[in-house]
Amino acid sequence: MKKIVEMAHQLIEEHVGEHSIAVDFTMGQGNDLLFLAELPDVKIVHGFDIQEEAVKMSEEKLKTAGLLEKAKLHLVGHEHCDAFLDGYDIGIFNFGYLPHGDETITTMLDTSKLAVAKALKLLHKHGLLVLVVYPGHEQGQKESAYFNSWCEELDGHCFNVLQMRMVNRKQAPYILAIQRIREEKKK
Repeated sequence: MKKIVEMAHQLIEEHVGEHSIAVDFTMGQGNDLLFLAELPDVKIVHGFDIQEEAVKMSEEKLKTAGLLEKAKLHLVGHEHCDAFLDGYDIGIFNFGYLPHGDETITTMLDTSKLAVAKALKLLHKHGLLVLVVYPGHEQGQKESAYFNSWCEELDGHCFNVLQMRMVNRKQAPYILAIQRIREEKKK
């Protein structure tokens, strides 16, 4: 069976359309960012992270792959994404902390829920937003509980939500994939 991030990437590949705008809302080591930049139909990719180390690692990976000109990297929290984006087609949040980095610097529920709400508003019709959730640590448990409930409340006429998880491993990471199928009615 594939790793959860590989499954997330497969979902993304199936939804990328020509001239897509892609966003990595949690750059980390730059692996998702590089994956998005390598997709031939992605014309530009944005990346967000609060850690300078993450931005530098991501920039280096893109430079090595010859894809730096395809990316816009933002040293800012993902909750500020609406200041840099007008809309996008493919997005991914890989919650948690920087692998092999400081585990005390992790995504936090307060900023994560704000960022995901803004990201969903910016998602184009037929676009896909993938949340990779890690319930194996304290903040991850909070994010997991919140996003599971939040996704259940999304309007089924406007969004499809898919959950992929190992049902026999309670602490295993899992995916919540949200596809916009039509625009929400203005309130």
